[in-house]
Amino acid sequence: MFVDPWFRRNEVGLQVFFIVGPLRTGSSLLSRCVDDHPKLLCFCESEINRALWGPYIVAHHFARMRHHGFAVQEIFRLLDRKRQDNLEDTMQWYRQATELAQVKWQKPSIVAVGDKSPDFYSFPPLSRYLESNCQLLYSIRDPRAIFRSILESPNATVEESRARWEDLKSNFHVWESRLSRENIQIVKYEDLVTQPSETMDKVYKHLGVPYSDCFLQPFARLFPSRFLWKTNINWETGIRNDFDPERIDNWRRELTKEHLDVIASDRAIRRMMDFFGYEW
Repeated sequence: MFVDPWFRRNEVGLQVFFIVGPLRTGSSLLSRCVDDHPKLLCFCESEINRALWGPYIVAHHFARMRHHGFAVQEIFRLLDRKRQDNLEDTMQWYRQATELAQVKWQKPSIVAVGDKSPDFYSFPPLSRYLESNCQLLYSIRDPRAIFRSILESPNATVEESRARWEDLKSNFHVWESRLSRENIQIVKYEDLVTQPSETMDKVYKHLGVPYSDCFLQPFARLFPSRFLWKTNINWETGIRNDFDPERIDNWRRELTKEHLDVIASDRAIRRMMDFFGYEW
């Protein structure tokens, strides 16, 4: 397997990390909190994985990078001569994109760079490389809350909702045997919103930087729509929204008995809940 020493630590000391948990687990909120650290830079679904690894959805990557503040010509130039299904070229993209992002996001003194995507599991050579060479964060949330979040997705068809539910299980299936590795830290959404300081202190230690409370501060984040959800950050001002612990229990009020029976009958979901300690 291709191994690039830069992905552990390059000549100037830069390290790389990835947020790899399933969709609807607070991974976008986590990426915002990570990126708020003055020594860290975190893309929030650059989708370079889906552009360079099948099914090669370059248009989606392009749209996401526009939200990250990249100009059209910059996006094309970063993709130029990049081979598909190739680890070396994927890593080269991160090197080059990081240099531009440091300027755009005014973060000249970072020691680590990351990206987040719930889809890394879909590309076995890439996921194997990440688990062996990078610090990883695995975001997770009570599956009943994820079910409720998928249900309320605007304009989603029944087929799309079912596909997202299957993606949740597929993600866990791929990463489950790896979650005990020392370079992978599990981050529960419930902990992040109820104990933000304690949780982020552990995250920052895992990423090798000292604690910073910048993620709690009301400064204007640059290119705020890169963080995907307006519940995490105000897209007009770039100022973060308050953590909302009440969202943890919304599923209790909104899911019907029929919904809960469907969830309880799913053996993969029961295994997931047992693994992460969510009580029935």
